[in-house]
Amino acid sequence: MNPEDLSPFQLLITTMAGLFFSALFVGSMLVHGWVLVAWKRVMVWSGWLRDQVHDRIGLIDLLGCFACIAVSQIAVAGLFFYEVKSKALGQETLGPGELKDLVPESPWFMLAVSFSLVLGCVLSAFWTCLRTRRTPKQLGMWSGLIPRDLLVGALVFLWIIPLVLTVNIAVTQATQIEYQHPVIDSLREKSWAFPLLFTSAVICAPFWEEYAFRFLLVNWLETIRRHGFDLKRILFGFRPQVEALSEVSLSEDSSEDSLSGPIDGQEESSQVVEDRYPPWWVAISSGLIFGLAHFEYGVSWVPLVVLGTVLARVYQLQRSILPCFLIHAVFNSLAMIGFAVELFIKTPK
Repeated sequence: MNPEDLSPFQLLITTMAGLFFSALFVGSMLVHGWVLVAWKRVMVWSGWLRDQVHDRIGLIDLLGCFACIAVSQIAVAGLFFYEVKSKALGQETLGPGELKDLVPESPWFMLAVSFSLVLGCVLSAFWTCLRTRRTPKQLGMWSGLIPRDLLVGALVFLWIIPLVLTVNIAVTQATQIEYQHPVIDSLREKSWAFPLLFTSAVICAPFWEEYAFRFLLVNWLETIRRHGFDLKRILFGFRPQVEALSEVSLSEDSSEDSLSGPIDGQEESSQVVEDRYPPWWVAISSGLIFGLAHFEYGVSWVPLVVLGTVLARVYQLQRSILPCFLIHAVFNSLAMIGFAVELFIKTPK
């Protein structure tokens, strides 16, 4: 298609998409070049927090998140009750599998569902903070160092995006399975809803997924890593009353221990923890679960395993979901920009 054949609106979209992907390519090449030249500086960079084990999250926090999301979604479904009811009354009989067609498929409903997921995670965060008696920063929801988190997120995104896109293209070409997602179908039917679905995919989805798959899941796996098969720790993670008692006991014994110096091996073990990176199996497990959660969307779950593993690793080293959110949001924006080009340029209506 020649530029003169495009309308001003199509030309604007094409120009913006071209500039965006060109800047992405240049930035990615610069980051890869910098990593190759300054590899040792990257590995010893003080921005990585190294291995700081957090064991305050238990299975009860994951279940609490599911419960909060369920309550939020029920509340959202109630807002669309009359629409669903009117559709049901308009049909005399319902065949097998037709009940799901009564659920509203409008972009407003999709945005509402995405917002309910965010709301459920916010409620879950309040519950976890109250249960553990700790602030979001102490739990590892965010580090408090916003400029550093944003810098890490931008650099890691530019470094990892070529790998994720390469895996995506290879899997798609090998299987010849088209990427499927309800957002795509909704955009093809209602192109006016692009801003709504963009908000849902680029803001709401990364927010709740990073909270659930990175903050809760990774920290729960860290609890298992530290305490093994301690059932109480696996279920409840941090227990305020137990830690309070241990702190009192430690303070009572500190006077006796001070006479003989530090406990054998205590100083050495803490130094080892500070100087090593956390194991990869936690990040790989989180990434695999994250990818399989998108199994119904064709073969896109394969590159998402790679993306999820990297996001989990970034969270392990930063103890903040902010850089993970930035990476995830920009990654989803790439897909939405591709949908916009497909919708408004290649198949204009």
